[in-house]
Amino acid sequence: MVTIEKLISGMDGKTVCGYAGLCSSNQETVSSYEVSSSVGDTCSECTMIAGELITLLENQQVDALLKEAISEICTVLPISDCETTLDGYFDELVALLKNLDGKTLCSLIGLC
Repeated sequence: MVTIEKLISGMDGKTVCGYAGLCSSNQETVSSYEVSSSVGDTCSECTMIAGELITLLENQQVDALLKEAISEICTVLPISDCETTLDGYFDELVALLKNLDGKTLCSLIGLC
């Protein structure tokens, strides 16, 4: 299975920080994330996580790792033509998510 460790194993800290949107290109600094009174608020937390997820889906390396995971999953699922089927659904889901913002996604799943 694909894990976060596998995803970031070949990256240095600055690269991981950049993909997470926490660092500027010149220095490692925390960017737009501010601790506010909304910490602990399910909607705010979901919105932040969903935004990061949507950003990660733009990364081709993440896309390749997720497709590799689909191949691994298909070794245990009794679905005929599993990889083609799941790849198609995956591509459609990614396209849908890329057109949403974090708050909309969280609203759709009932967390906002």
